[in-house]
Amino acid sequence: MLPKKGAVVFCARPRRFGKSLTVSALEAFYSGRRELFKGLAAEKFMNSPEFTPKPVIRLDMNEFNNSKSLEVLEGKIRKYLTGIAKQYKVALQWDDAASAFSNLLKDVSQAVSQNIILLIDEYDSPVLSLIQRSELTYDERLVDDIREAVRSFYSMIKTNDGILDFVFITGISKFSGMGVFSPLNNLVDISTDPEFAAFMGLTQEELEENFAPHIKATAQKMRMGEKELLTHIRDYYDGFSFDGATRVYNPFSALLFFSKGAFKKYWSWSGSSTFIKKFLRDKKLTVEEFSGLRISSDFADSPGEIGSTPPAGFLYQAGYLTLRKDDQGSYSLDYPNFEVRAALSALFLDNCFASETQAMEARLNLGDCLAAGDVLKMVVLFWRMYAGLTYQDHKDAIAVKMSADVPAGMARAEAEKPPDGTGRNPNQSYMETMRQQLGESFYRSVLYAFLCGAEAEVSAEKHLSGGRADLEVKYKGLVYIIELKTARGSGKAMKAARDGMTQIQTRGYGGAGENSILISLAVNLEKSNIEACVFKKNGQTAVLDSQEVFRLTHPGETESDQIQDS
Repeated sequence: MLPKKGAVVFCARPRRFGKSLTVSALEAFYSGRRELFKGLAAEKFMNSPEFTPKPVIRLDMNEFNNSKSLEVLEGKIRKYLTGIAKQYKVALQWDDAASAFSNLLKDVSQAVSQNIILLIDEYDSPVLSLIQRSELTYDERLVDDIREAVRSFYSMIKTNDGILDFVFITGISKFSGMGVFSPLNNLVDISTDPEFAAFMGLTQEELEENFAPHIKATAQKMRMGEKELLTHIRDYYDGFSFDGATRVYNPFSALLFFSKGAFKKYWSWSGSSTFIKKFLRDKKLTVEEFSGLRISSDFADSPGEIGSTPPAGFLYQAGYLTLRKDDQGSYSLDYPNFEVRAALSALFLDNCFASETQAMEARLNLGDCLAAGDVLKMVVLFWRMYAGLTYQDHKDAIAVKMSADVPAGMARAEAEKPPDGTGRNPNQSYMETMRQQLGESFYRSVLYAFLCGAEAEVSAEKHLSGGRADLEVKYKGLVYIIELKTARGSGKAMKAARDGMTQIQTRGYGGAGENSILISLAVNLEKSNIEACVFKKNGQTAVLDSQEVFRLTHPGETESDQIQDS
């Protein structure tokens, strides 16, 4: 539906969602390029007396990214506007960026004796590119200066609304935070409008209709039925929602999937993973805490400025979380699909392990164990994960101090100092800080991320018959029910593991073993690691006490050897 004359339309979408393609389509439409719309509804309208081609000015704000000063920003804008002026054979009048933009609009309109169509792509990019710089640090004053300059630039839209027939603006962040468009009393925000919920992205029907040959060819390549393939594609790439009800695919991932013929994290790889990883670390976030997070009904309309909003608002606007609305009309946030949840889990785990390589190897090994139903190897991986993430940062902090020629005794004393006024010892393990803040839920949260990072389907505290299981895990046809308990001391850990299995069976979680592998883990809080396990598989129950866990996790060693080494 075409907007009314003089409308200013805004639509926020995550990256790689087709914003620039939409702007290109609008540019072609208003420019009168009928050959590009052959056979479409737009062609019929373009051939009617109501339609008249208009001059289009398109601003791609990505061109002004990473400006290191106001002077650099203005230089980029001047060069860009000069190109538009030449296109319409007018002279660019320059005093500053805002006035030059205003003068250009007027001069072009006068030169062609028509009102103008203005298209602004990625309006927030000049600011976001500084916030998310790969160097992980930025000059806060520069960000504020660039934001103010951009705000002044955009204010010329209101100044020239009499010669603008239509303005369309895209971006990642909501306009309320930037404060850019507050003077525009005719602004129409379609970001969460149900009528435009599928405006960008691909619906299930569109995918099946337009990619039918690719679906058939890919199903044959992967040796599975088309229905089975569609289920996998839907689980992996579908699920983004901008009104809480309509679900769409990210087109970038869908297109690359059919091009490559493999399930990979295409969307997540295309963005600034280093910045997201640092964001998770600095904010001390877990992956589990955002699954099914309840939010107010006005959250989607006002999630806050992406540079300063709370974590839920940031991850929502960045595309890592999406809207869900239940039958009662209540809203929540959740991960759109396997791809996004696995990607965020992998970034979280990169912070936990000593290196990204180690984290990736652990995720791959866990996937192999899950596929094979090998509980013993799984327990070993869980144990090594907890052992590595709890203390590695602490060791690294000491190593850095010692490399700076600080005496070892002083380094250890410094590392053991109590927390400072900020509530965190700067030399304390990042994961240790998380453990202290989250308590017992820390161990489940990390286990949840580890399983999600291995691309398993994981539900935390899912309602099952008889109650809530800590974790329900599905992977390649196998179902795991995992209960995680904590205790202080080896003896109490064993009792906690047995109690966990009793809880699973008496409450009938997942059918209590009929078609599931049941696992009860117990963490000894004194050692911050798994010290007992009871599991049931194929009707057989096995018990791992502290000695058996030690034998599995330290092959060829005895506990006395470890004590002597330490």
